[in-house]
Formats: sequence, C-alpha cells, structure tokens
Amino acid sequence: MNKIKSFKLNNGIKGAIVPIKGLNAVTIEVFVKIGSKYENKNQAGMSHFLEHMAFKGTEKRPAQQIINNEIDGKGASHNAGTGHEMTSYYITTTRENSKWAIELLADILLNSKYPNEELEKEKGVIIEEIRMYKDNPLMGLSGEFIKFLYGKSKIGCWDIAGEVNDIKTVTRESLLSYRNALFGSSDIVLVAAGDVDESLINEFRERFEKLEKKTIVYPELKIELESKKELVVKKKLTQGHFCIGGEAFSWQDERKYAFRLLDTILAGNSSSRLHHKIREENSLAYYVESISESFKEVGFWGVQSGVTLDKLDLAMDLAEKEILGMSDSLTEDELVRAKEYVLGITKLQMDRSTFMAGFVGQRLLLEDKIGTVEDELEKYKEVTLNDLKLIAKELFQKDKLKRIVLTK
Repeated sequence: MNKIKSFKLNNGIKGAIVPIKGLNAVTIEVFVKIGSKYENKNQAGMSHFLEHMAFKGTEKRPAQQIINNEIDGKGASHNAGTGHEMTSYYITTTRENSKWAIELLADILLNSKYPNEELEKEKGVIIEEIRMYKDNPLMGLSGEFIKFLYGKSKIGCWDIAGEVNDIKTVTRESLLSYRNALFGSSDIVLVAAGDVDESLINEFRERFEKLEKKTIVYPELKIELESKKELVVKKKLTQGHFCIGGEAFSWQDERKYAFRLLDTILAGNSSSRLHHKIREENSLAYYVESISESFKEVGFWGVQSGVTLDKLDLAMDLAEKEILGMSDSLTEDELVRAKEYVLGITKLQMDRSTFMAGFVGQRLLLEDKIGTVEDELEKYKEVTLNDLKLIAKELFQKDKLKRIVLTK
C-alpha cells in the first residue's frame, strides 16, 4: 500500500486518498458524524431513518429506482450503515468510474429532497427491520444488551433503529430538523481507497465544497449504567438465548488492544474458550460469539449464545465459571494464538478497498487522525500475558457481571 494522502477542503471537510496496489476496485465512502448516540429520547431512530432516506431522490435523480438503475448499470455495489457514533455511505466501483461515484454520493448527501410520500412509505420498511431484529435473537440480542446497559442515559438512543412507536411519530419536519442540527462540514470525511491517486482530490473539492462551512456542537453525553444485574425477557421461543457482559474500555483507552486479544480468547473465534466449552465439549449451542464494542466515552464486553431451553441455566453457569476463572488460567500459548489470529485476519482484510476506506475514514472522523493498519498491528504485538491477566482481573468480577436472558 502506498502512502495515505490526507487533504482538507476550504469549508473544513477532511479527506484521505488511500492507494492500494494490485486492486481493480475503488471504494468511495463518505463518513458523517450522525449516529444514535447523539439522539435524545424524542429523536430515537432518526439517524438510521436519515440513512434510509438518502437514496430516495434528488433534483437530478428524482427517484430511488433511477439511482439503483444507474449504480447497477456500472456494475457497482453500494450501501450505507448507521452506527452509534457515525453514518457512512459508499460505492465500490472501478477506477474509470471513480469520479462518477463521487458525484453521485455528493448528490444524494447534499441534494436529497426527502419527499414526504417516500418518508411515509419508508416507515413501513424500517418498522419491519425492527421487527426482524426483535424476532431473531441472533441478530437483535446484542442491541438489546447495549440498551439494557446504557438505556437510562438521557442522551443516546442505544438501540440504533429505535422502537416501532418512535418511527411512527417521525415527520419530514422533525427529520430535517435533526439532520440540519448535525450535518456540518466540520464533521464530514471523504475517502477514496483502492486503485486511486491524488487526482481525485480535485473531484472531491468540486463536488463537496458547495456545502457551506459549518461547525457542529454536539450534545454532552453523560453515560448512565444500569444498576440491575439481570433482565429476563419472556417470549414464544423454541430456544433460549443469553448475553453475559459488563463494562470495558472506550476506544480512547490504550488497553483496547490487550482487551481485544482477551476477547478473542474468550469468545472471538472457533478455538475460543466458550466456543469449545459450550459447543464442542457440551454440545449445548450452535453459536457462541463475542458482541463487545467500544465508543468514545465507554465500552462494554459481552458474549452471546443460543441453547436449548432446558439447558439454558447450565450454559450460563458454564460461561460464568469460565469468565470468572480467566485471570488465573490464561496462558502464553493462548496469547500467541490470539495475536496471530488478529494479525492474520487484519492482513487479509487489507486487500479489500471497503476495509481500508472504513479503517481510515472512521479514525479521521472520530479521532481526527490518519492511522495506519501497520501501526495498529504493532500495538497488538506489544501486549504481554500480564496485560491480559490484569484486564481479566479488573473486568471479570462476579459483582460486575450483567446478563440478559430470553426464555419462554
């Protein structure tokens, strides 16, 4: 990979060109600091709703089908995603279509019309998306766990999509008011990754400097952690599901590197302790996985699994026993395997333009720095076994564990 070139437009928008040798693919991605973490209770789900409305039509491209036809006609792929701290929109295409992709993304982000008829129709789509997650614990339980942990905070919709009733009350006026309050040049990042060079900076400048210079002031977040230890939800199920977890580290904390290795050993892959204990050794579950995540202010760790209903208590007991005993039983061999796992999968991902665009864009938007994957990997190499043991001792304590249980 060649050296990353950063740039800044006159209106304050930041960006980066990320050349990757040997790729035919180019990913153009726009990152916006709009996410569910910045919503108050009356705005729940609006960040996600905005993402859905971005492709609904502009003056130049007045209908979503026109946009879809144009993208498909290039053989390109596109998507958007809303998180707690940001939203991103991308198109992956080929070098010769790079300028087209920049122009299209600028059009939908700067010139979308947000037609009321489409907004009302999209409510149905989002409501069905919410119900899909509610009915599928494998997909939705992690969101419920985050909401259980932080849901009492006055700022922050920790359930990204919001609830059905939240979506029903959204109006065009309320949605645009929320967008206009948070959509500003100071918190937008533009990235081109793959078969690219610095000539694309001029295209970004032509398309995005039209946006007026604006600095966004974000609401102050005061995270309130749930005091209860357990939430039991009863539903019509043929399988029980549980999540066990607790507080961890924000992405500002340098211990995040050691924590990821610890998380990998616990439930991060098919050779992890809980995968072996719950699935391979006791045949209690099909899936066992980590759902850990970090934000600027706070982070959490969590493990999730689905098991037969009459073995639910047994599986949770086995998981808790393994978790609480980790600080005294971690080995050098486990640390070495976790490092090799993280290094290996990361190096493979570096061959994808979508991964590199996301890696660079997220850090530039949230941390205001250009980070390299190579520097990140060096941080993992420096972690010691004692680092893991100290973190396990701090986090994995009986009185700090919280869990959410789905049962019939």
